[in-house]
Amino acid sequence: MPESNIVLVVDDDPNVGYLISAILRKHPKYRVVSLYNGDEVLEFIKTNSPDIILLDLKMPGIDGFELCKKIRDNANTKNVPIIVISGISDTQAKIESIELGADDFITKPFEIAELRARINRILLRKTTDISTNPLTHLPGNPAIQEETISRIKRNEDFVFAYIDLDNFKAYNDIYGYAKGDEIIKFTADILKSAQKFFGSDMFLGHVGGDDFVLIAAPADMEKIAKKIIEDFDKNIASFYTSEHRKKGYITTTDRKGNMKDFPLITMTMAIVSAKDAGHYGKLTEKVAELKRYAKKLPGRKGSIYFKDRRDK
Repeated sequence: MPESNIVLVVDDDPNVGYLISAILRKHPKYRVVSLYNGDEVLEFIKTNSPDIILLDLKMPGIDGFELCKKIRDNANTKNVPIIVISGISDTQAKIESIELGADDFITKPFEIAELRARINRILLRKTTDISTNPLTHLPGNPAIQEETISRIKRNEDFVFAYIDLDNFKAYNDIYGYAKGDEIIKFTADILKSAQKFFGSDMFLGHVGGDDFVLIAAPADMEKIAKKIIEDFDKNIASFYTSEHRKKGYITTTDRKGNMKDFPLITMTMAIVSAKDAGHYGKLTEKVAELKRYAKKLPGRKGSIYFKDRRDK
């Protein structure tokens, strides 16, 4: 969660705005802006994008329902979380608010602790959603780092695997990015299938492109790696034409502009133990070094997983 979140409080009753602002200002991660009618809000969001909006329904001029819709229709604020805070307690008002795009509904009078908890939850969810890869819907870099650091702090014994696809750029050059995206989604589906099979304690992350992260218990890692690699190698050829499958390679330019034959895509999985890593930076350096070594192993055929032999 960022250190300072802009909380926009919209209520025509100044006392409510002052109360919420006074309470939230005690917490340094919040910066409160109070506005009192819809016109002020529409002017404000022309040049500002708050992190969250607390919105009353009953206001002069543009009421909360219409304002909620206008906020959602604005490109700058369409994804900003909205909590409706209203003295209207009937179910229909709640339904209409949610249908117009509100994320939550709190009835006045409200408990300050509850309001603060709901704001924290929504802002945390927003951060997580932003870090999710839109193609695979797997957690991205911020969530990967947070999960890894959390496990290190708990002194948890786990292994950290970095997964990279070999010859993926050459495939993109020949087949195009749309087909390349299909392989990325295929890889993510294989990882998700392994997660379902081996248990929810596994953590999956998508660093970006053809790079993934997997965190699991040491006792399970080898079985997990074998299943993932077996499923990948069994199905990857289906993404190639019959001609390329028969030849076993494609021909295109390498990064230096020279024509070269590239084998069908394989997977490299580098696995290190976090037991003696100490901190996140050291762990990622260690696994990146191992991945580079594994990708250059001579005589490789098919996908491989490679464990750090220094780990006991």
